[in-house]
Amino acid sequence: MRILLLAIIAVLAAAAVLFVFPNDGGNPEEGYLYAIYTDSETNLNVVDVYESSIEKGEASALSRRYRVSDSAGGANPLWAFDEKTGKGPFGSFYAAVNLLDDCSAYGPDDASEKRRNSSAGAVAYILNPSDLSRTLAGHAFARDLYNVMLVIPTVYWLSEKIVAERSTGNLVRGTEYNVLYVSSSPSYTPSGHDRISGMVPYAHSASTDPGKTDFSTNVYPYLGIGVYESYATVRNDAAGPGKLVSQSGKVPASGLNVDEFKELADALAPFSGGGMKSGYQQWNFYQWTLYKIMCYTVMGSKNSQVMVGAGYTEGNTSCAVTGSTDDLGFIGIAGSSRSASGEITSGEGRTSSKLFIENGWGSLNLFIGDAFVTGDSPSSQRLHAGNLLGGEKLLGPRPQPPAARLWANIFASGEAHRVISGASAESAVWDMPVSANADKNAYSDPGYPGDIVNASENGVSSITAGGRWNNTHYAGVSFACAGYDIALANEYRGARLACLMSEDAV
Repeated sequence: MRILLLAIIAVLAAAAVLFVFPNDGGNPEEGYLYAIYTDSETNLNVVDVYESSIEKGEASALSRRYRVSDSAGGANPLWAFDEKTGKGPFGSFYAAVNLLDDCSAYGPDDASEKRRNSSAGAVAYILNPSDLSRTLAGHAFARDLYNVMLVIPTVYWLSEKIVAERSTGNLVRGTEYNVLYVSSSPSYTPSGHDRISGMVPYAHSASTDPGKTDFSTNVYPYLGIGVYESYATVRNDAAGPGKLVSQSGKVPASGLNVDEFKELADALAPFSGGGMKSGYQQWNFYQWTLYKIMCYTVMGSKNSQVMVGAGYTEGNTSCAVTGSTDDLGFIGIAGSSRSASGEITSGEGRTSSKLFIENGWGSLNLFIGDAFVTGDSPSSQRLHAGNLLGGEKLLGPRPQPPAARLWANIFASGEAHRVISGASAESAVWDMPVSANADKNAYSDPGYPGDIVNASENGVSSITAGGRWNNTHYAGVSFACAGYDIALANEYRGARLACLMSEDAV
């Protein structure tokens, strides 16, 4: 157990979070480390968030960061994306990624601004983080020819228990906490702190051997996550039929099973460069986990509905048409949203939310690719979380989940829908639900820190996340449903695109 040495500073300075290329020798030239402190027993309540940044090779001391709600406008300016560079927390940025190789269809876009790369699967433009309809230089682009994605340079993380040596911020001297270190580098030494090493790039790794998870031999410099719930292209679309895309102004696809969504993602052209082959897929368990980590860091909480808003979760007639949050920046609630049925809605629970990506909770339950739960009792439930490049098919023969990784025990009372009361602090499956509360008052209360979890009583179940358009508080960043047979497809279930990207693709 490491005794944490916390440096107290009087003034919190905004740190510029810059592009990073990871190394294995310590601090990169520029980068960051976040330390997320949660309670030591349940890993449910975020107590505090601290940050160190590197500028010109020098790492600062860990200093306290403020929550999104500590600013009158919602997002504290210290978390904002830079309007000049397009870069934000975790070095992330928004990008338009080519759907096709260079062809005449792209001609009109090149008239105002030359694309960074003209190959399918590569970044064409960095986008204005406050207006995703335009490039950083201010030019409009033909959105049907691109995937709009949040691109995140390699992120490493490690969890452990610490005892605070002194009281500072919300931390109390002598108290034990879980701490999750999240960094741009596998090793990092904040000023005045022991070296933190052994952090792992879970979300940026890909196995090439089905059924095996490998976090070392295939580590990608970038991960793209679709900003929007995925749309399935048809014959008249610019990209042609049968592709899974992330585009504004579309009705998200639903009614497909997890393998059918995978096939649509596989139909997208990959990009080969720098000795690595970029690959599209449905986002997987580790990529979803990274998204949650990013949200918890800037919220200073695990409660998305309280910290940001209810999202598109109540009283709507169908899922939301994508793009109503394009002009919000990286966080906020749309003024109004249009449903797939054409209804225009506004007000609490009836509009699309955005925290890095649109509708991370609400609108559709989104499949978590490469992941499933087996078992028909609390003692036998197990999680499989794969990370095969391109994703695994799950409806046929499938690998067995590790024996030690239990999904939440939720059947003690026979109640299928329960509230997460404990989450794993193990690094690889950090925030996986491991216990649940059957108190109905808790899961009807949006102020309760845990979102809903459920699991299957009949063999093998898929995992979906986020919640849906008409299920009120059964939604949130950490909402997790494994309550249905793995082959189930219905109007409430959709997908989100991800892409592991080589250096040349960016």
